[in-house]
Amino acid sequence: MEQIREKIYQEELRCNGVVLNSFKELETLHIESFEQVTRKKVWTVGPMCLCHQNSNTIAARGNKAPIDEADCLQWLDSMKPGSVIFVSFGSLTCTAPQQLIELGLGLEASKKPFIWVIKAGDKFPEVEEWLSDGFEERVKERGMIIRGWAPQVMILWHQAIGGFMTHCGWNSTIESICAGVPMITWPHFAEQFSNEKLVVDVLNIGVEVGVEGVTRWGHEHKEAMVTRNDVERAVYALMDEEKAQEQFRVRAKECAIKARRAFDEEGSSYNNIKLLIQEMGNKMNACG
Repeated sequence: MEQIREKIYQEELRCNGVVLNSFKELETLHIESFEQVTRKKVWTVGPMCLCHQNSNTIAARGNKAPIDEADCLQWLDSMKPGSVIFVSFGSLTCTAPQQLIELGLGLEASKKPFIWVIKAGDKFPEVEEWLSDGFEERVKERGMIIRGWAPQVMILWHQAIGGFMTHCGWNSTIESICAGVPMITWPHFAEQFSNEKLVVDVLNIGVEVGVEGVTRWGHEHKEAMVTRNDVERAVYALMDEEKAQEQFRVRAKECAIKARRAFDEEGSSYNNIKLLIQEMGNKMNACG
């Protein structure tokens, strides 16, 4: 890992600028500060998840889901708008079995409909035993468990989704912003903690679940760091407090509108792509 970090650092020293999957209106101050400190140009050309808008491309993004997308959509269609919490922690996080069980018990206690993604790497025998030993039966009317990869963008953009419990990886964060969905933040490592601060403290479109420690990349904590009560409290704060819930949703929708405007023709990201192409052309001409 140290070798990877060092290689990235050396490439950053050599480069003339940075291309980001973001948009200027989302983090203007951060972009301007980065340019001032590093003396390097920043081109924000995102959000890239807005490149493909047809339903087939959205559903298939990244992988093949172990469930039928039509079944997933049918289940979501049966739920009230803004009532479902979507839980997914990305492909690189490692979650201890006891933590997964605490998470599930918190979702159950919240009494909210949910879609919970348990990726292939988290299919522990003790978790599977616990799921089949009453949990799935108890929540079958309001809970969907997806084992493996899930069509995340398709799910996030459904009107039934009212909140996204996320590890705060940047792709997940920007996809939730584009969908106008508020977040419950559960960072694990690296820049996920600064992404949490952006979501909760700067944009004010989410609440923290209460993570107090860092999980090393590729490693898992042997015990639960977040309790079922923490999960229930965070879901309540985002989904049940009516005044706060409406404020979160309004701000999240405003961010989504800004994202689409940035990506539209003559928006900030659209113009940055043109400027980037122009810059690359100038560099090639200078070398030729």
